[in-house]
Amino acid sequence: PVREALPRSAQLPYRLMPYIYTLAADTYQKDGSIMRGLVMDFPADPKVRDIGDQYLFGPSLLITPVTVFKARSREVYLPAGTDWFNLDSGVRERGGRAVKTDAPAEIIPVYVRAGSIVPTGPVMQYVDEKPDAPLTVLVYPGANGSFSLYEDDGRSHQFEKGAFSRIPLAYDDATGTLTIGTRQGSYKGMVANRQIIVRWMKDGSGIDGRDGLSAPVAYSGRAVTVKRP
Repeated sequence: PVREALPRSAQLPYRLMPYIYTLAADTYQKDGSIMRGLVMDFPADPKVRDIGDQYLFGPSLLITPVTVFKARSREVYLPAGTDWFNLDSGVRERGGRAVKTDAPAEIIPVYVRAGSIVPTGPVMQYVDEKPDAPLTVLVYPGANGSFSLYEDDGRSHQFEKGAFSRIPLAYDDATGTLTIGTRQGSYKGMVANRQIIVRWMKDGSGIDGRDGLSAPVAYSGRAVTVKRP
C-alpha cells in the first residue's frame, strides 16, 4: 500500500502547482496564509472552533488527514454555508454536518469548496519542466468564485522587482460563465500565448476524470469568457 501511495503523493502537488504557487505568492504579496484553521474562513460556524485535525489549504481545499493507525475511513466535518465536493470521488455534500468518508491507504481525504476555481497542470518531474503546458481550470459550481493566477520565471528573485503576472479568473454561478480576464504584468520568458482548458465539475466529477472538459481556449492575455454547456 505504501508503494502504491507514493506515486500519487508525488504527482498530486505537481498537478496542483498553479494553485499552490499562487498561494505562495499571496503569502508574500498579500499577507496570505496557505494553511488555515477552519475558524479563519468560517467564524460564524461554532462547530469548527474546536476542530484540530482538519485545515484549509488556501481558500478552496479542506484537508482531513487520517491519524488513526490502519483506519480506512474517518468522520469529516464540512463547514456550514457552502457545499463541498470530494476531490477524488467528486461526491457533493451539504455543509454544516459531519460525513463519513473513505480513506484508502493511498489517499488523504480532501474536499473542495463550492464556487472554487482550481487551476491545475500536467504531472511533471520538476516545477518548470513544461512552462508552456496547457492549464486545466477546474470550476466547482454552487457559488460565485474568483482566483488570481500568479506566474513568474520560477528561478530568480525578479518578482521582488515586479517581474510577474496575474491572470484574474471569475465564475458567475447564475449564468454559468467563467471569465478569464486580461493578464496583468509580465516577466522575462513569460509564455505569452497558451491554451486554457476549462473543466466544469459536477456531483461525481473527481479530479482524475475527464468529463466536463471544454474546448481549449487560446489565451493571449486578452479577456475571454467560457460558457458552461
